[in-house]
Amino acid sequence: MDSAVRLDEAGEQRGVVVRDDEADFAGLREASSAGRRRGVRLRLVDTGKLTAVELEWLGQAGAEIYTSDLTRRNLSEVVLISRACRRGGSAASFFHHGPLEAEGAEGRVDAAALREMAGSGVYLALSDKERPREPEALIPMAAAGRRGKSPMVYYHHRPVGPWLEGLAREGAWIHAAAPTPERDEDASGLRRTAAAAAESGQGLVLHVQGPVDPFRLEDLFAAGAYLVFETPPADFRSPLRPLEERAARRLPGLRAGYLYREFMR
Repeated sequence: MDSAVRLDEAGEQRGVVVRDDEADFAGLREASSAGRRRGVRLRLVDTGKLTAVELEWLGQAGAEIYTSDLTRRNLSEVVLISRACRRGGSAASFFHHGPLEAEGAEGRVDAAALREMAGSGVYLALSDKERPREPEALIPMAAAGRRGKSPMVYYHHRPVGPWLEGLAREGAWIHAAAPTPERDEDASGLRRTAAAAAESGQGLVLHVQGPVDPFRLEDLFAAGAYLVFETPPADFRSPLRPLEERAARRLPGLRAGYLYREFMR
């Protein structure tokens, strides 16, 4: 991979995404430093090829590091990588795929470790797509992220519960599917969640993946929700068309998602 070419072709500050096995360490470090000077971040996906110390060097050079429990389970390593990133003006994100283990679970990243990561400035991301997540574990993690100035990202795929509003109040970025006519009972909870997220300084990102009530969607947008349309553009005569155009001008922050702010993982 020619790192310099990739960076030259980057047209926006959100950065260029590269896996750590696409180039050698020297090339990645050069690209990280060059990107920082140009205001274009190298966003490095950790596959385990590099050592934790090498990732620290890259973070300090300006790369943003994206890792997970599939690659790294050592809390101390992740925290040190995050601190190096902060010295380089960037950040480290950690996606937790596994179960939320009880504290002290041997060989696992437990809930207490995740809270410590978040409080230390690591950007946590979790999803309930593969397994349910307990609100009593998620909300303290979001609170720790707020204290560490590293808002948590949460991808919600299940029915909306009142606790989601509490998670939003703790400053998490929350992704969920926009309510379809068949799931209209979720709309009031999502509206409260959108308002709470906006008050906390973060946001609710709703992914439009199928038929929706445009007036219901307009109400959620007015409450502060961000809308990501994953459907074909509406006909110009549709009441959805002006909402699509307005939603395209209201973008969530770069920290709204793990690696990509628009993805629903």
